[in-house]
Formats: sequence, C-alpha cells, structure tokens
Amino acid sequence: MRKKVIWINLILTILLIGTIYFALIHGASDFSLQKMTNSQLNIMFNIRLPRIISALVAGAALSVSGAFFQATLRNPIAEPGIMGISSAASLFQLLAAIILPGIFVGKIVFSIIGGLGAFALLLLFQKRMTPYQLIIIGVALNAVFTGMQDVFTNNQNGGTSLATSSWSSTMYLLIIGVIGLILAIVFMNWANYLKVNDEELTSLGVSPQTLRIVLMLIAVLLAATATACIGVLAFIGIIVPQIARLILGYDYQRIVSFSMFAGAWFLLFVDTIGRVIIAPNEIAANVILAIIGGPFMILILWRRQKNA
Repeated sequence: MRKKVIWINLILTILLIGTIYFALIHGASDFSLQKMTNSQLNIMFNIRLPRIISALVAGAALSVSGAFFQATLRNPIAEPGIMGISSAASLFQLLAAIILPGIFVGKIVFSIIGGLGAFALLLLFQKRMTPYQLIIIGVALNAVFTGMQDVFTNNQNGGTSLATSSWSSTMYLLIIGVIGLILAIVFMNWANYLKVNDEELTSLGVSPQTLRIVLMLIAVLLAATATACIGVLAFIGIIVPQIARLILGYDYQRIVSFSMFAGAWFLLFVDTIGRVIIAPNEIAANVILAIIGGPFMILILWRRQKNA
C-alpha cells in the first residue's frame, strides 16, 4: 500500500503541474510563456492565476467537506452541494451583498452562518431519520434555499463563480480554506472512529456526538467558504472521496489526504476544460460537474443496492 500511495501522489503531482501550466497559457486567447506582451502578462496574473488558485483550494475544500459529511452521516452520497449546506451559504452570501455591499468578508461570514443554519437543521432531523431519509431532507432544503435565492435574483444567474475570481476573493479563500484544511488533517482520524457503532464508542468513553459535530463544523467551514468565493458546486464532494475509497480503501487518513490533492486537480481540470473546449465561450464548472456527478451518484446507489 505504501508504494501505491507514493505512485498515486507522484501521478497527482504531475497532473497538477501539467494542468496548472496548461490553464495558464490556454483560454479565450492562447499565448507562450517565452514570448509575452504586457497585455498577456496582465491576463495571466490578474485573471487566470487567481482563478487557478481558487479552483485548487475550492476543489480540495469541497472534496474534504464531502468526505467528512459521508463519515459523520455514514452515507456515501452525503455532500454539501446537494444537502442544502452550499445553497444556504449562497443565500446568506446574497443577503450579505444586499446588507453589506462592497464588504467581501461580510459575504464569507454570512455564508458560514447560512451553512451552520442548514447544518443545525440537518442535526435536528438526524435524530428521527435514517441516513437516506436525511439525504432526501437535505435535497428538499437545497430546493428551498435555491428557490429563495431565485426570488432575490429574479432567476438571473450572474452571481459568484470561478469566472468572477479576483485576487481579493482568492486571498480570502486561500487563507480560510488552508486553515480549514489544516484542521481537517488534524482531526481526520476521528472519521475512522465513526466506522464503529455509537454504542461501542460510548462504552470506550468516546462521545460520537462530539466527533460528528467537530467534523461537520470543519466540513461546513470548508464548504461555506468555497461557496462564498466561487458559488455552489455540487457532486465534487461525492466523486473524489468515492474514487479515494475505490483506490485506497476506507482509512479516512488516506481518503482525506487523497481528496485534498485529487479534488484540487479535478476542479481545476473541469474548469480548464470548460474554458477551452468552446473558447472564447465557456461551459461553467458546475454544469460539467452535474453532467458527470448525476450518473456517478446513480452508479453508487445502484452498486450499493446490488451489494445489499
């Protein structure tokens, strides 16, 4: 397994470096790093570079957030983008833009508050629901929060996305995202404890509720911050951790580590493909993720039903 992990890390490193280089020089206009005009340098530094950094940090944050949600809820398709966490964060970010226009940190604070509110609702329902019933509740909450946001925006989709990334939003995402990811590394082994049933944990003197709340708070922080800076992106938190389990097994120390690097690369890859495939037009990353993620989620459910 050690050799396997080393090879996977090497492959991910090569993919990351190659995709970053490709994303820097390709887009609405292509150019060479050897012969650059001042205009091209400005495009690379002020438009493409913050977008690349945002995609890397957000991809890692959303993937780890999904892994923690799946651990705490013991459900392979739990993910902030489809359980109302991201849509609540997005709704409260919009409220912040109305109440505190021009103050970006207010959007992040409100986004985290919104994510925590949705998280509290899920905790309230968790006591009465099976894991799959809780997913349905999360999907319903997602629809409610999305509908409320549409009321404020008059169904106009001109909000936050990777395409609107600036150095200001990128620095907030980088700082808070890295703090959240460090916390995830510190507490990632707690997710392994939750593979044991609650009665056994309690008999060992471990509080399963404490484990869940700490991990879900980290997951909400990561998801809400990413949402405030680049908008709602669903399915990446399902796809990447599931691939990690398929390749590396069920140890969350490996799953979380893999999800950070693979999630960072995957979102950058998806965003870069969306930018170049029909350049100078774009296909938004959330559209590509939905096209990939929908069938992927169906496949997971079908495999679990078949195994059952």
